[in-house]
Amino acid sequence: MPRLKGFPGLVIKPEWVEKVTTGPYDSYTPEQRQVITSENQLSFLNITRSLEDLPVEQRNDVEGLLNECKEAMDHLYKADVYQSFDEPSLFIYRIDIPHNGRSHSQTGIVGLVPVEDTESVQILKHEEVRPERSDLMSRHLVAVGASSSPISLTYKNDEQLDKAISKCTLNEPVLMTEDSEMKQTIWKVVGETAKELSELVSNKTLYITDGHHRMAAAEEALKKSNENYEPLESTLAVLFPDDEMLVLPFHRRVGDPEGRSSQDLLKAISSVCEVEMSEKTAPKRIGEVGLYLDGQSHRIILPKSNSNNLVDQLDVARLQEHILSQIFGVANPGTHELIDYVPGPLGINVVKERCDKDSWVGFVMHPLRIKDLMDVAEAGELMPPKSSYLMPKPRSGVFVRDLNREKNIQ
Repeated sequence: MPRLKGFPGLVIKPEWVEKVTTGPYDSYTPEQRQVITSENQLSFLNITRSLEDLPVEQRNDVEGLLNECKEAMDHLYKADVYQSFDEPSLFIYRIDIPHNGRSHSQTGIVGLVPVEDTESVQILKHEEVRPERSDLMSRHLVAVGASSSPISLTYKNDEQLDKAISKCTLNEPVLMTEDSEMKQTIWKVVGETAKELSELVSNKTLYITDGHHRMAAAEEALKKSNENYEPLESTLAVLFPDDEMLVLPFHRRVGDPEGRSSQDLLKAISSVCEVEMSEKTAPKRIGEVGLYLDGQSHRIILPKSNSNNLVDQLDVARLQEHILSQIFGVANPGTHELIDYVPGPLGINVVKERCDKDSWVGFVMHPLRIKDLMDVAEAGELMPPKSSYLMPKPRSGVFVRDLNREKNIQ
């Protein structure tokens, strides 16, 4: 199986973009999702609903949830909101977003990648997944029979592939849409041009940057399949070059289980690392963390790790080892009840506002480099939860891969 292949895709019609497409599921609170889905039956959030979106008394009814998701997907098909492409196609997907007063542009290739690794196809991972989450997503994939949010992959860019992608963007796009948050442009690529792109990708190592649970779900769906169902052998993905990736941090907020005063907490933190007052909360460089405590900003110089592993040299791991674990008792940062994560795009002011409201302690992180992520993946190590936030994230509902339609066309 080739490392990247085309598929008979569905792409949202321009006039339906605003009504149907959404940001990533986890970018909304359950309350926000409830409002959106109750007011708009065509929102793609109706398809990506999870158990936490159900009333408390229905949260054990997985089958009922999956049936509702499938009905919502069928509703979009009947509303004829998608343009269909029967010929197996790759798509060039360009996203432009505002960032720090400038425009950030990222151009990727959308297609299918293999679910199972082989000697010639390897997709490297850097995050651990929660089995209960990947299991539900696997059941969702099979029940709904469709996927929309592509797994985001990166690769080490080269001039030849970059030129081939740029050449594809000279054609007329099949979609161009823009709002205050994002501009999206999509070009269809077929025939010899698609074959050329696939061949240029064939020697690339691919790294998952976003979508570890979706990949695990695809692997599980294939494993549990009782028939030779070819569409499950691959999964929808978008490949972005490493030199265009925008990596932002996940900031941390932690509650103190002992209820210590700010002076006592500052003293405890100062006992394990260097702390100094600072006018700004944002750290200036790797190895520094901004500390927001009782309305005051400080700068922390993180101690070196006691481990030689690559992942343990990262700021998020050193903060966990020396401060979150030792001082706040956060043994498992993925499940601990007194830890909260603030995505980088929300900004440092959100960290401060939340800390002012509940008296938790804020830790403002410096972003990782994309090279850090790739090095950790190559070493076969796993990063701590919420180590990085990569932008921009493809919108849900822009692309749809209909598994049954794909099987029938083939």
